[in-house]
Amino acid sequence: MFFLLVLAVTQDIRSGRVSNKLILLGLLIGLFCKVREYEVRGIYLFLRNVSVPVILFYLLFLMHVLGAGDIKLFSMIGGILTIEELFLCIWCSLAAGGILSLLYILADNYREEKLKYAWSYLVHMCKYQKVISYELPEGIPKSKMAFSLAVFLGWIGSYCIPLIKSGGLFWYS
Repeated sequence: MFFLLVLAVTQDIRSGRVSNKLILLGLLIGLFCKVREYEVRGIYLFLRNVSVPVILFYLLFLMHVLGAGDIKLFSMIGGILTIEELFLCIWCSLAAGGILSLLYILADNYREEKLKYAWSYLVHMCKYQKVISYELPEGIPKSKMAFSLAVFLGWIGSYCIPLIKSGGLFWYS
């Protein structure tokens, strides 16, 4: 999984996309692992886990806040992890994404205009209770963060947090 995620991050940074072939390979590996471990029940567990990110993030996809490749990447990870590990990975990824976004905003010369527009977007959505696509107006340059990096960091976090809690991350434990 580590190798697939490193490839995904590299592809996303270079081209702004994650290859569907890479996602498919990860999904096939996940299906194989689940079936090997749980036999026929593994198919159900696999399908459930790969569906969770699609269901959770569909609204963010419609708003153009999260890309389809990021959702497929979460699904690929879900095909291999347990449901508990997947939710921990998602939580860690969102936390990492928040930190990365903050760093992007701090480095952005147009941060004031972008923050004002983001606030007016949220107010508009709350006022009219209608989901609309988040598109910056002309004159404000778009910046795109490779969220796959946050997913990768979340995946690492989903392994490190249980190790830290159990004390297994340190050799003297």
